[in-house]
Amino acid sequence: MLNKINLQSSLAVFGVPILMILSLFLLTKSTWFSNYPKELSIGITLDLLFTIPLTYFFIIRKKAVPKITIVSLFVIGLVVSSFILPESQQTLLAQIKTYFFPIVELGILIFLIIKIRKIVKEFKKQKITNLDFFDAVNIACKESFPNKIASLLATEIAVIYYGFFLWKRRTLKENEFTNYKESGLISILVGLLLVIFIETFAIHKFLESKSFIVAWLLTVTSIYTALQIIALIKSLTRRPFIVDSLNKQILLHFGFFGKAIIPFELIENLVVSAKDLPEDKSIVSFSPLGDLGGHNVIIHLNKEIEFESFYGFKKYAKSLAISVDDKNTFIELINQK
Repeated sequence: MLNKINLQSSLAVFGVPILMILSLFLLTKSTWFSNYPKELSIGITLDLLFTIPLTYFFIIRKKAVPKITIVSLFVIGLVVSSFILPESQQTLLAQIKTYFFPIVELGILIFLIIKIRKIVKEFKKQKITNLDFFDAVNIACKESFPNKIASLLATEIAVIYYGFFLWKRRTLKENEFTNYKESGLISILVGLLLVIFIETFAIHKFLESKSFIVAWLLTVTSIYTALQIIALIKSLTRRPFIVDSLNKQILLHFGFFGKAIIPFELIENLVVSAKDLPEDKSIVSFSPLGDLGGHNVIIHLNKEIEFESFYGFKKYAKSLAISVDDKNTFIELINQK
């Protein structure tokens, strides 16, 4: 009975907007649209961008659905209207994209900043000290958007924050451990950056005479990839491994590219090992970069855990290979707990 109610509720929430969008699409294929393209294009644009999101709001206003998901419907309306309306009838749509959409983007950013501040304050009240910027962004996004969109948005915000704004050095506490020095990971990433810059310059020059658009598209993509690597390097130095005695768990971070929470009670033993990992995947590398991340400790667990990788993708492991710089102290501290 409960499943039936939930299904009916989901159909109301998602079915009504989908039916409205479908009906507007069919309208653009009708002879009526052919006779009155200008007038109907204006009406369809307004319906897709404002009427449907407003209808959706009235449907979800008393439900446990984040109200900010209305923005997702607005964006869907922008995309759909761009595809179903003739280019000659997109004057109003172009004006909304130019003047209104940036206001929506700014509104989302302000909303997330306020949400993040509230989360940080609440965690400070509860004396939870392991929360950092990326954790707060992740929580704020997941409370406001569907999981997949939330993970993408949180990662993009992290790239900008770590890439451009975070310059303050972080002092390690006695229960915190770096995870990038012994493996030489940062040197590898810096080398990769140099390769990207050199190849980008060479490929841009080669393609510029053939296709100006393709040349710049590849260049912008390469620049953004380089920014991601710079942000990763900076986040690696500011998101250490934490042996959390208070909550009886280990927090593993790979910059903002990965996170694992391992309760002490799940740990069978820790083994110092830098041997190649078995091909049967019985031991999984914590590093999203695989062998590039290196490893010198294997954590064997008594049951499989789920952990986060890049862009929120989930991975699973019963034995986890990690790289930790002061491995002996790290193992000794965990064994004491």
